[in-house]
Amino acid sequence: MSLEQASYLGQIVGAVALMASLVFVGFQIRQNTRSQKVVAVDSLSAAIAAINVPAMESPALGEALAKATRDWASASRDERIIAHYFLFSYFKLSENAWYQQRAKVLDSAQWVGWETMLRMYYHSGGVQSAWWPRRRHAFSPEFQAYLAATSAPEDFGSLN
Repeated sequence: MSLEQASYLGQIVGAVALMASLVFVGFQIRQNTRSQKVVAVDSLSAAIAAINVPAMESPALGEALAKATRDWASASRDERIIAHYFLFSYFKLSENAWYQQRAKVLDSAQWVGWETMLRMYYHSGGVQSAWWPRRRHAFSPEFQAYLAATSAPEDFGSLN
């Protein structure tokens, strides 16, 4: 084998090794992307549990939320304060889930449940008449536009 042939063989081996490395890196990136999606979805699940566990432990929160979402004015000042903090946390979390869904991190089957609950709260009387108009600017313009284009879910039941 001549020196020139050895050089060509070395280049071929190098090219094959480079292609193998690129394929390996591609698989690693794909696996990492899947893992990151799982982490994001798990993070959303943990966050919703973090705001729902106190709600389960406090009947006052459930009562405040039911009153305030039905008719903001019918709730006492304390009930409106409690409902506000829950709603703010829930809408911020839902905004995050909405962005995750838009980025294809949260798939459409997972988003359906989030969207239904979000629309239920958003279209409730107390939220529409009093809470949202005063708090909407805390959310991105894109999220505000998305919510404005939605309709109340059908056959979901009551928040009470």
